Amino acid sequence: MINTFSFSYPWWYVFFCLALGVGYALLMYFRDKRFSEYTPLFTKGLGLLRALSVTFIALLLLSPFVKTIEEDTKTPLILIATDNSESIKEGEKPETIDLYQSNLQALDKAFEGKYDVKHIHFGSDVAPEKVDSFNAKTTNISKLFQYITDNYSDQNLGAVIMGTDGIFNEGNNPLYTDTKFNAPLYTVALGDTTQKKDLYFLNVLHNKIAYLGDKFSIQVDVSAFNCIGNTTNLTLEMVTNGQSKKIAQENISIGTNSFFTTKTFLVDANQSGVIRYRVRLSGVNGEYNLNNNVKEFFIEVLDARQKILLLGNAPHPDLAAFKSIITSNKNYEVDIAFPGDLKENISKYNLVILHNLPSETTDISGIVAQLDKNKIPRIFVVGMQTSLVKFNKSQDVIQINGNSKNSEEIQAEFNNGFTLFTTSDNLKNKLKTFPPLVTPFGEYKAGASTNVYLNQNIKKIKTNYPFISFGEKNGLKTSVIAGEGIWKWRLFDYLQHKNYDLTTELINKTIQVTSVKSDKRKFRANTSKNLYKENEAVLFDAQLYNDSYEMINEPDVKLVIKDESNKEYNYTFSKTQNYYSLNADLFAQGSYTYTASTTYNGKVLTVGGRFNVEAIQLEQYDLTARHGLLRELSGKYNGKMFYPSNMKELGDMVLANENIKPVLYESSSTQSIINLKWIFFLLLALLSVEWFLRRYFGNY
Repeated sequence: MINTFSFSYPWWYVFFCLALGVGYALLMYFRDKRFSEYTPLFTKGLGLLRALSVTFIALLLLSPFVKTIEEDTKTPLILIATDNSESIKEGEKPETIDLYQSNLQALDKAFEGKYDVKHIHFGSDVAPEKVDSFNAKTTNISKLFQYITDNYSDQNLGAVIMGTDGIFNEGNNPLYTDTKFNAPLYTVALGDTTQKKDLYFLNVLHNKIAYLGDKFSIQVDVSAFNCIGNTTNLTLEMVTNGQSKKIAQENISIGTNSFFTTKTFLVDANQSGVIRYRVRLSGVNGEYNLNNNVKEFFIEVLDARQKILLLGNAPHPDLAAFKSIITSNKNYEVDIAFPGDLKENISKYNLVILHNLPSETTDISGIVAQLDKNKIPRIFVVGMQTSLVKFNKSQDVIQINGNSKNSEEIQAEFNNGFTLFTTSDNLKNKLKTFPPLVTPFGEYKAGASTNVYLNQNIKKIKTNYPFISFGEKNGLKTSVIAGEGIWKWRLFDYLQHKNYDLTTELINKTIQVTSVKSDKRKFRANTSKNLYKENEAVLFDAQLYNDSYEMINEPDVKLVIKDESNKEYNYTFSKTQNYYSLNADLFAQGSYTYTASTTYNGKVLTVGGRFNVEAIQLEQYDLTARHGLLRELSGKYNGKMFYPSNMKELGDMVLANENIKPVLYESSSTQSIINLKWIFFLLLALLSVEWFLRRYFGNY
């Protein structure tokens, strides 16, 4: 450590400070007759004390500072990264793995005292520790390189040693990553490059979601090496409660040494929920790896199709427009009917849209009573055929005082205070340009608990008359669209944008907020999703409400998870703010059910559900090592590839590399002298001694 003393002003200003101190002492002690009775030595001593005090104070005005230079020698760091993926264990001989690990220990001893050695391992992620088991489900080499760049680019990184088979199935090709580190890369080639006799699934492609009653396709890509002349049986199965049911099968004849074929199965979605499927290839004689002959996957089959009835007073182009918009969403099925020929039981519908009903000629009080009895939400579309008197009696969302003999053209104006759902900026900006709709002339008044989404803009005058509004009473939702002519909006939408997206967004959101059932349960618990991968932690959250529907979390919440064999896993939720959360960690592949429970006000509240865990089989598919990739990587980063058997040569090469040497780092810091406490005490001592002597000898 080196300290240097400097001033913020030119150094020769010191002479002015010294002159000021001496001059002050001369004027005070040698021109003042009061000190003539003392000996010259005593007077000179007092003058010296005063000269030093004034000089030091003046020097402080020059802002002096101390600059400290520290030197630190950084020993070279040798970073050893080992592939922790399953392909190492499956594709390499156990004795070779033992040899590799023992040679790593030998390298540690050889580098001891000369280098700092740090071990890390990588697979799906990178962790700063030695490998304890080869169990990572995927390999991401590019993530390793990024980790090295982020964490060691500012250190004296001497060399990187990477032990891997070169197989990667996540991330980018490491040869083409943008990450760079200024150190040679030495690779240790693990695994076997021999292309063994093997039959496996290259890809299984399918939709993640299907709808109940639909058909969906599953595409299976099959590859084989050195299996010419053999025949395999491809089977598709559905797995339920651990039991498999065969859905389809097909024989495949392998005609070449490097074989590839694609097979497609068309499957009926006849069961809702997250369905587990399995494809299986029968093995051939002498096949090296049978683990990649089976692949399981999950498809979520939604029973979310709600049945919607479009009930019109008379044929109208709006009915066709509504049907086209609604059926663009696969969650909905639509029937069109008129009151006189309604044959279906209205209770089977999830939502009823009443167009121009009730009218002067059609009384729907009986239909409304059925809707109320079956708790079916409804949407009223008010038009020129609507009887306003009957309409006002049929709902309490809005009241219209007027008649249907006179009409008014209206456009939409968004209500900024609406919060039931969000609207895209594109719809907000462009809906005002759509052609006007027609509504009965009159005075419109929203109910006390009505949520108004759109107001009426009449002849470019903004009003508070509701156009689209929502209400709920006793858990029953009712909405009103106070205007007819939606078909014009749909055509205009296509004319302007070559699609129906804006009109579809408007109508679908109106339907969704009307048809969705309010969740009035006081206790709820859910997983963050229905399907997890086996390397993902399963997360839960829970909410508990008091009688005022305020969220609380005083009582404990328990969770029991059961697998397919009814084995139980017990947990207790953590309390976070005013709700509950739980990280249940990792689960093996399979289907699980869960039950959450708590006790509140003497009542036991429970809620349940299920989730599934999907296996990651990427490491099982291809066990052929990529030593060519390792050779190219070593060349790119000025290193060399070695095998476990000659790792001693690797250690000798690192030790002989003259570029791997200690680096001297220099850092400097400055500190103002005025901040040093001893300066204060020095000045205090000089002034105190002077004051004491003068007082003691009677001259003050």
